[in-house]
Amino acid sequence: MTSLFVQAPPRHVLVVGAQCGGAEELHGLEQAARGLHAALVDPEVGACLDRGEGETGSLLVGTSLGKARVETALAVAADRAKADGGPLVLALLGHGTGGLGGPMYFVTSGSRQDGALRQLDVASAIGTVANEPGLNGLIAIVDTCHAAAALPSAQAVTAGLQQGSLRLSLLFAASAHLPAWDMNLSVQLTALLESGLPDAGKLLEIDEKLIKELRTRITTQEPGGCVFNGTPLPGESLWLAHNAAVPAHRPVGALGPVAHERMRKVLSPLAGTEGINGRDQLKDWLGRLEEERRDHPAVRRVVEFQDDLGICDSTLSVLEQAFGRDVTDDLLRRAAARTLFPLEVVTRVPCPSLRDLVEHAVLRQSAADPGRRFRTLAHLVAALAHLMHPGDTLPERLSTWASKLGVTTSLNSRYVELADDTPRLVLVVADDGGQEIVRVDASLLFGSAVVHTEQFPCATGPGALESALDGAVGWALLWLSAAGEQLVPVDLSIPTLLLTDSAPEEWRVARGRRMLGVDYDVTTRWSGLLTPPPGIRLDDMLHVGRQLLSSLRADARGGPSWLDDDALSSLEALQELLGRRRTGGCVWGVSTLPESDFELMMEELLIHTPALIWPRHKEATDTRAVREAVSAHWDSLPEKLVRAFQGRLGNVLDEGVPGPLADIRATWHDEHWQAFCQRRAGRAVVAPHDMTPKEQA
Repeated sequence: MTSLFVQAPPRHVLVVGAQCGGAEELHGLEQAARGLHAALVDPEVGACLDRGEGETGSLLVGTSLGKARVETALAVAADRAKADGGPLVLALLGHGTGGLGGPMYFVTSGSRQDGALRQLDVASAIGTVANEPGLNGLIAIVDTCHAAAALPSAQAVTAGLQQGSLRLSLLFAASAHLPAWDMNLSVQLTALLESGLPDAGKLLEIDEKLIKELRTRITTQEPGGCVFNGTPLPGESLWLAHNAAVPAHRPVGALGPVAHERMRKVLSPLAGTEGINGRDQLKDWLGRLEEERRDHPAVRRVVEFQDDLGICDSTLSVLEQAFGRDVTDDLLRRAAARTLFPLEVVTRVPCPSLRDLVEHAVLRQSAADPGRRFRTLAHLVAALAHLMHPGDTLPERLSTWASKLGVTTSLNSRYVELADDTPRLVLVVADDGGQEIVRVDASLLFGSAVVHTEQFPCATGPGALESALDGAVGWALLWLSAAGEQLVPVDLSIPTLLLTDSAPEEWRVARGRRMLGVDYDVTTRWSGLLTPPPGIRLDDMLHVGRQLLSSLRADARGGPSWLDDDALSSLEALQELLGRRRTGGCVWGVSTLPESDFELMMEELLIHTPALIWPRHKEATDTRAVREAVSAHWDSLPEKLVRAFQGRLGNVLDEGVPGPLADIRATWHDEHWQAFCQRRAGRAVVAPHDMTPKEQA
């Protein structure tokens, strides 16, 4: 009997995510390790064998794994690869120490404070495994600080057991003397493997194209790689993954290009499938297959793909019935921009069709999030429904479709979030826990839906922060240009240290010349609900924020609670006052700046309630006029503060905006910011409800 399957050496993988405890814990490590493992074992991406989790599996994650456990798992993986005559992909995620001219150690003990005897010498381990007889190549991915020091010595490579007759590819997260941040290499590599790399070949390798693309995505560190090919072993090159961006080489019929490319990949391991290029042919081929062969993993993957095609077709049918006659390229781009698609999909020329978007949403799901595989599809349908059928309820046929697919909650929630889908850019200025600003985190929202996020590193020196902010604004404008939208509101979250400097709306961001608050309506937020000061728990700050919103709803008096000179005479006097008041009970107002310690007082006030009003300048102003203006326009703050600032610059104040409002600054807190902070902290966000004019301000 002719074999059904194309025989190729199995590909093996071991992903190790070694977590540390306490203050050394790496946030996001477990998710990054599982996401990278999922991509590498996906038959259509990394095509490695999935052996599950544990010491004898292909994924090992945990705290205090210990050097012995990691070495045992590595030996098991290498022995399997040798037995099959295939390659091994090894990924190490966690803390790296040393590397500054000496050995680089992978922290397996659970603490960087432990000595080298408890950690794994990475360069030595990679050199040893690569020299194992029978191993058809080693690909090593090292996502740690100082990762370039994982490169084995020339002697280990050329004078080991294999005497140089080996193949080794190494991808490292940062140079030997620099740190790595936030598991960026693993996260961005996973995303790249899932989306593919245009202009590359059918297979992705650790080469200049891959590294160049990673460097464009990772700006907080300097990833790199190297390759040693010392033997003409038979078979394919030492490749990392199939390239998802390579266009299908099959005639396009009823299926779109994304479906054709996926069909090519799922059928590639199976003999006799070269002529299949449509759903009917695929159905016929499966129908003729012997029953005993249908349980093979490669065939099961084809069956799953066929099921996904059915979901694409049923979704297209529903959408065409609901909106088909009114769909335009402009509307599809606007909907795509409100969905979790990459920018290159939204800006593609010609515009992606409705079928293209549906196929992308179903067939290009993240391997790192298999539990929510139809989330992108639900978000696409919600965006289309919002743009073409704005209202309080979804069309009945869409609700029925969502119920059958099991995405009712995702669809309804997104539809509500997009009810008022004014674009809003949130810029979070992040420090290192001390005096240095390290990056700007940008989030683009449509309504209350956080749709796109990006990070912009901040170098040191004059103008570095403004340059990072300019990059973040430019990134947001790319998305909004594709969506045909305009950016107006900008939330700028900054730590206490910067609040006492010049106002953020005065920062000259665009090309170092234009004030941010001239082109955009800037609302200053305090970053304490995202990263609390030392000694303050995040949950406590989120609770204070909720209490403040409750106080604003219940307080019919209106206006802040103004602090007098006695309360601001010293830090101790202020602490005594705040100790007798309920946290979150009011918005504090300062009409005259104290002579000293205002930065310390400001943090005490913001910890007590994350909203504060204070004078823009140290020079004396008409405090009575300021207080009266704030009280009179309380229900329209902070919008009136924005108008007053812009009017003062142009020497033209709008009618109904008193001049004294231009003399004050505020860090503001409202329902929008509370929801954003809760979502960013991973807390559940309560369902939207009617808000008072004060909360909407």
